[in-house]
Amino acid sequence: MRVIRTFVPNSFQNYNHLVVCEHSQAAAAVDPFDADHLLALAEDQGLHITDIWITHEHGDHIRHLEELKAKTGARVRAPETCQGRFQADHWLRDGDELTLGQSRAWFWMSPGHTPGHGVFYLTEPEPTLICGDTLFNAGVGNTRSGDTDTLFHSIQQLRQRAHPDTRIYPGHDYLPTNLAFTLSILPDHLPAVDMKATSDRQTPDTRLTTTLADEEQINLFFRLEDDTLAQALSDHGFRTDTAQARFTALRQLRDRW
Repeated sequence: MRVIRTFVPNSFQNYNHLVVCEHSQAAAAVDPFDADHLLALAEDQGLHITDIWITHEHGDHIRHLEELKAKTGARVRAPETCQGRFQADHWLRDGDELTLGQSRAWFWMSPGHTPGHGVFYLTEPEPTLICGDTLFNAGVGNTRSGDTDTLFHSIQQLRQRAHPDTRIYPGHDYLPTNLAFTLSILPDHLPAVDMKATSDRQTPDTRLTTTLADEEQINLFFRLEDDTLAQALSDHGFRTDTAQARFTALRQLRDRW
């Protein structure tokens, strides 16, 4: 399977994605913000949208769910924890296998941003994670509708379950802002300095993607054992005695940054 990422104009910096089975040209639309935008992209690529995959229930991720289903007849697959929020044809549990044409993907629960968040994991031709608002390039999701401790455990689990070469496709274009936050905490962190210089020359449509291995270098939420980070958080007045305390401190700083 391959993933087509598209930046949605007049959105909340949303990325939408089409997951494509190249054997059948069937496509799954993930978190549809703009049905017409996705339909035009599918037509341009010679694809048929047969499925709609949902990561969570926030309005900017299901905005055109019903409209896209009405126009395509696609099957809706979503976390079972979203029951009562919208209608789906198939409610997903952690570890469920999904078929798309002749290809397969897997669903993993990843609560924290919301209680019922999930992600989609692909293995071919390269490991890929479509992660909604759980994990961002150089950051993680907020927990205003969820729980920070739960998100901490979800992020730790994703790092264990997914291959280090896994490419990350989040639901929003937050990379430049997240890197700026990183440098506000660790201004001399060269991997973030270099990536921000590259990112700042790009547009949302051409923005680089990262792997989990990249995130180990530039994502502060992955670098909780870094003594320099611990000292910076302590200087801000936060507890730093555990990795979870450091994660919580970072999330609080990012919320008000």
